[in-house]
Amino acid sequence: MEKNNELQGLDKAAILFQILGEALALSMFQNISEADMMRIRIRSRELQNIPVSIKKNILEEYYFKMMSKQYHSTSSSENQLFSFLHKLNDEQTFYLINTEPPKVVALALDQLSDKRKMQLLDRFDATTKHSIIMELGKLSEIPLEGVVNVAQELKNKVSFLPGPKEFTRGGAKSIATILNQMGADEAQQYLEQISTDDPELYLSIKKHFLSFDDLLEMPEHIMRIYWRNPEVDVDELAKACKGYDDSVIENILTYLPKRKQKMYEEYNQPISKKDLEKSQAMFVALAKTMNSNGEINLEDLLSSDEDMID
Repeated sequence: MEKNNELQGLDKAAILFQILGEALALSMFQNISEADMMRIRIRSRELQNIPVSIKKNILEEYYFKMMSKQYHSTSSSENQLFSFLHKLNDEQTFYLINTEPPKVVALALDQLSDKRKMQLLDRFDATTKHSIIMELGKLSEIPLEGVVNVAQELKNKVSFLPGPKEFTRGGAKSIATILNQMGADEAQQYLEQISTDDPELYLSIKKHFLSFDDLLEMPEHIMRIYWRNPEVDVDELAKACKGYDDSVIENILTYLPKRKQKMYEEYNQPISKKDLEKSQAMFVALAKTMNSNGEINLEDLLSSDEDMID
């Protein structure tokens, strides 16, 4: 009998037909014409006394080709072994793989975009990160069957994950969000206390917390853009600046368009604390909108002096 690698395609199909049986073979060979199927049937009857080793090799070859086709198919994400990973956010993906061996983590990360790969990789400690990176270079050594098994096991674990939403765990940004909703004096009291108790946390909060006072001390390139915004209302500005030194107000006025400079009049009437903070909040909200629109970059304003390079 010929060796497995010397057999013709018809002989291999005929032997596979013998192994699977006619009913299963017909369901597997759906794309073969009736004429070719007849030839396979006749040839399968002609081939007798096929060694078990050859049958085993032909079956493994067919299985490998079938799984390779599934693994390398790019026609649809649904046909990819790890397509389920693309439906998870980073939090869920990390939760899924963080307790797995470095080899499994490396295989899972390799299915993601370079950006997501690095974001997830940075979540691991230095030692684990090193191990994962080293395993990335050895992925070609994993047999296809191993890849399929890993994909299936991870897919089974997905059903135990929490729902597809981002999780929040507090931090400086959460504190800043709360402070931004407080009155100016109350927020300032908290900031002063935090700066005393935890200077590092204070600096982190300041990267997310914006006050009206910050708008009066912005870098010149931001001042020129911000205070020339058509949405700046000089009447509200007069209220917001109630109680500030004349030098501070005069500096702001230099950035306003000439027409608005002439329109500005000092607000001499008494104003409640609530109304004062309401006017100031309007300008803070405008700055955040301009930041979202890309007109100004508040990171230049909120970054601490320690972030600056001389």
